[in-house]
Amino acid sequence: MTIKSVCRAGGTIALVLAAATAQAAPAAPAADYTSIVKSYFDHEEAAYPVAATSLGLHAGDARLDDQSARAHGIEAHRLHATLDQLAQVDTSHLTASERDDRDVLQAEIGGQLLEEERVQQWRHNPDAYVGLATQAPYTLIARNFAPAAQRLQSVIAREKQIPGLFAVARQNLTAIPAPWLEIGLENVAGAIDFIGHDVPAAFNGVKDKKTQAALSAATKTAIAAARDFQSWLGRQKATAQGSFVYGADNFRRLLAADMIDLKADDVLAAGRAQLKRDQDAFAATSRLVDPKNPSDALKIIEQDHPDAAHLISTARGQLADLRAFIVSHKIVDLPGTDLPTVAETPAFQRALIFGEMDPPGPFEQHAIQAYYYITPPDLAKPKAEQEEYLAYFNRPLLLNLTVHEALPGHFVQYLYARANPNWSLVRKTGHSYTATEGWAHYSEQMMPAEGLGNGDPKLRLAQLQDALLRDCRLIGSVEMHTHGMSLADATTMMAKECFQPKPVAYKEARRGTSDPGYFSYTLGKLMILKLRADVQTKEGPAFSLAHFHDRFLAASTVPLKVIRREILGVDGPLL
Repeated sequence: MTIKSVCRAGGTIALVLAAATAQAAPAAPAADYTSIVKSYFDHEEAAYPVAATSLGLHAGDARLDDQSARAHGIEAHRLHATLDQLAQVDTSHLTASERDDRDVLQAEIGGQLLEEERVQQWRHNPDAYVGLATQAPYTLIARNFAPAAQRLQSVIAREKQIPGLFAVARQNLTAIPAPWLEIGLENVAGAIDFIGHDVPAAFNGVKDKKTQAALSAATKTAIAAARDFQSWLGRQKATAQGSFVYGADNFRRLLAADMIDLKADDVLAAGRAQLKRDQDAFAATSRLVDPKNPSDALKIIEQDHPDAAHLISTARGQLADLRAFIVSHKIVDLPGTDLPTVAETPAFQRALIFGEMDPPGPFEQHAIQAYYYITPPDLAKPKAEQEEYLAYFNRPLLLNLTVHEALPGHFVQYLYARANPNWSLVRKTGHSYTATEGWAHYSEQMMPAEGLGNGDPKLRLAQLQDALLRDCRLIGSVEMHTHGMSLADATTMMAKECFQPKPVAYKEARRGTSDPGYFSYTLGKLMILKLRADVQTKEGPAFSLAHFHDRFLAASTVPLKVIRREILGVDGPLL
């Protein structure tokens, strides 16, 4: 993960920081590998101050990323120069870990150049700007890394720059794909509400009248600019005929950015095979839950949910139980005894998050508590709507979510990062999509297989429901971007093949138009299962599941090709 690709990803809904750039001088020739890497990350921190805030780097907290076409050109030049420098490094003087890090960094830069020069969402995706405008104040209120008055000054400074951001957006945007315009219009409405209500509410405790007046003025100006941009976007509907399709060559480059040396059609075949396995397992498990009416099995598990008053305590209890299970069943060596704080999602995040793990950034020195957020129902809504919402938090699904987000999913990945302060910059910021989400999704399947739930078919059905969704993400991504599947057909597939409600099916398919990398959940899981099988074959009776997991997590969230290389000592097939 490069600094600009930092995102806050939840188990169901994610607030994603769009790729953004700033003016930066081309990378100067560096004397050695260490200098090249340091120069690269120094430029990243300067170029992407909003994302840097999330990482715990606060020198640029008052700045907003430069999205001008000139800045993007400078950025592309810098990235090419860095690639040239990395190619000239004498690898015989590097350690094995440094050689792997160099490979990771080269691949990541390739992914950045794919965006900068070929896909160019900054030229075609309005949400690149809406996301940045939202994330700019969000990163300053999400964690209490400094006194509120100090963070408020940075919020004011960033909000003052939002009108300029939207002005640049209007200059840059062209050939907007219809789904991207739709997403942009939806999210700009949310951004207006967030900036106008949630941001000021977060700083109610700051009593200085002059500062509050400055916030009020900056907020008014930012909202006016956002509304003007909203109106401008509305006028683009008639001409929003751009293509969101990556195409085969760009999709190959997207895979290569995560060091995946597979053909798109091989990924697709693996996804289709997994879909068939999961569909068969879903049908068989449904019959176990309700032998007379298997089609009602999901309704049965949805009836078993906590009420609003006990939602948080239920998740907290699941954490304690999961930790005990992991220890007793020797799933993984947990670094320390810490658990995340389970809390209701802050009000300003609830429109965006269903449930998520929120750990501190790798460089954060102050606000270091990790949170597991659960969004409660809106108590102002009718009881029937609250009940329908809580059905999604049925105990089996909530447990599956807690496995994914916390134990042994994303929270354990954070624990390993914290337990390894000597990781290199590449490892500290590494965030392979397949390694990160693949591990959490693998954990969902692995934990029941190791005995979680004592074979309860309801837990297995909830796990399979999520697995089917991830399978269709993979298939829809490859099909839409390399084989011409329409968004409408992808939506139908989501509904019919993976049993998603129609509104969910459409939004899930639409997500794949701008985030084709969401194939990584299923693909990452499959690659981890392949690696585990290969390690078990090599080690035979000496194989230990816990030891395998320990080695996997200790490698950081770098691409699976590197993790495979470091565990087995050689490269090998990913699937």
